[in-house]
Amino acid sequence: MAQTLERRVEELEHKLADLTTQFADVKSSQKDWRRTFGLSRGDDGFKEMVSLGRDYRQSLRHQGNDAGS
Repeated sequence: MAQTLERRVEELEHKLADLTTQFADVKSSQKDWRRTFGLSRGDDGFKEMVSLGRDYRQSLRHQGNDAGS
């Protein structure tokens, strides 16, 4: 009985180690805004997009108070 219990505990320890490794891999591959923050820094296309968006919002403000709130 002691041998089978020891073997079962050993098997459980191995399974737990495998699950822990799998969970760590999943957790590290989760998408998060911190992983992509700053990727557009210095990108001329991104700067143009921001500028065009700003111009568009300003044009809405000039149309009146009801538009583009």
